[in-house]
Amino acid sequence: MRYPPTIMTQHKQLTPFLCILVFQILCAAPGGSAFGQGCVAVRGGGGIPIASGNALHQASYLDTGDTIYSFSYRWLHSDRHYVGDVEQPQRQAEHTQVVNDSHFVDLSFTYVLNPRFSLGLIVPMVYSDRSSLYEHDRVHRHSSQAFGIGDIRLAGYGWLFTPAAERRGNALVGLGLKTPTGDYRADDVFQSPTGPVRRMVDQSIQPGDGGWGFTVEAFVYHRLTDGLTAYAQGFYLFNPGDTNGVSTATSFPRRNPYEQIMSIPDQYSARGGLVQDLGHGFSVGLGGRIDGVPVRDLLGDSNGFRRPGFSLFLEPGVYWAKEAWTASLTVPVAVYRNRQRSVADRRLSQDTGEFVHGDAAFADFLVTASLSRTF
Repeated sequence: MRYPPTIMTQHKQLTPFLCILVFQILCAAPGGSAFGQGCVAVRGGGGIPIASGNALHQASYLDTGDTIYSFSYRWLHSDRHYVGDVEQPQRQAEHTQVVNDSHFVDLSFTYVLNPRFSLGLIVPMVYSDRSSLYEHDRVHRHSSQAFGIGDIRLAGYGWLFTPAAERRGNALVGLGLKTPTGDYRADDVFQSPTGPVRRMVDQSIQPGDGGWGFTVEAFVYHRLTDGLTAYAQGFYLFNPGDTNGVSTATSFPRRNPYEQIMSIPDQYSARGGLVQDLGHGFSVGLGGRIDGVPVRDLLGDSNGFRRPGFSLFLEPGVYWAKEAWTASLTVPVAVYRNRQRSVADRRLSQDTGEFVHGDAAFADFLVTASLSRTF
């Protein structure tokens, strides 16, 4: 890679290598699935860092043949149950809540074809622990775990306009292929009333979803001042497959007859906000985001078991860059959660004449961190 010349704006040296984070934004975005919320099965990890306002408008100083290696980490702890957007505090009071602890790691490799176009390979890994009563003997709390590589994704990215230092804004678009490399049949031992039984773990902690898919994504920025930049980013994972053939039964089958097999749901995420350059390679940002699983897929059928829903977050972040290194830390805080009615909920309601609405557990906040280096 080549190092850029020093550029002075309002007597402050800019940090050009923060622009590398723009590539990392999309390459560290949802891999096999989108972002972790808890019981809503949006997998994948890795923060989505936003680059410095002063550096972003310079676009890329990357050379053809440069490679960006990125490591991203995400953690969540979910235990607060919602039906629609109404919390169910009795679950904590009765100690019947489901608790998911998930650790996501994404390894991303980006190859620069030229300053406008690049290719990214995203390899996600996950370890999750899920404790509950209802999946076991419904009396004592037990845990199930899953670990492994998730659904690997290959994506191509391109700037709409040729990157240049004088540009105040630009847009990066991407198209990717999601492969079913993650284990979607991960199992563990459940403590049933009649003794231990080996069953598939819950959909929310399966490393993969069992389907081929494709992703569409975009990142847009505009420099408002020399140090302040506005950004917006969107991601959608299309999973045309219907169900993956995996049983949802643990110690007991699910009570809804339409939920006996796991669905292969779409995923989505959108975010936007502001980033302020502080100088000396540091930036801070504040934005909002939404992560979720839709009730119905945009392509294909939507049968089987899924927990559709979404979370709205307020997302503060701190970013740093020095020469070829970049790093970020963000802590999205949930401000609204909604477990929507699934297709299976609606079908059972039609059959029985009774209102059916499943629940899901959500996290209060997430912790994400990333580190990358360009060679």
